[in-house]
Amino acid sequence: LRTQLERQFEGRYRLEFNLAPPLFARKDPVTGEPRKMRFGSWVLPVFKMLASLRGLRGTPFDPFGRTAERRRERALIVEYEATVSEILSVLNPRNLHVAVEMASVPEHIRGYGHVKLRHLEAAEKRQANLRQALHDPAKLTVAAE
Repeated sequence: LRTQLERQFEGRYRLEFNLAPPLFARKDPVTGEPRKMRFGSWVLPVFKMLASLRGLRGTPFDPFGRTAERRRERALIVEYEATVSEILSVLNPRNLHVAVEMASVPEHIRGYGHVKLRHLEAAEKRQANLRQALHDPAKLTVAAE
């Protein structure tokens, strides 16, 4: 990383990383969301160490695998598989556009932590509306708009 940065930037520069680590970040009193903290270049070795543990992801030795966020991510996979099965069981030419939109809802779940949670909540509402439209032809045009 340092070599790449030195090729891109001349002179003196400082690296700063704005992160909201789940274990250390304080909550914003107004929003309740974790506040970002500023970290210097001293965290680069920590990033390197975390990257070296990548092989543990998804195994019983994953240090973050039991967090609520990771458990929710695994549950989302199972939910998506069920959604696709549901779509396939009722798919027809009249609801094809709703089915496609419903299958693509997970593409809107982005980010990490509280950002991801916000997108997930919106996606779940959208999915519920589309599910209703998928099964109730009278609502197909409303959901597609």
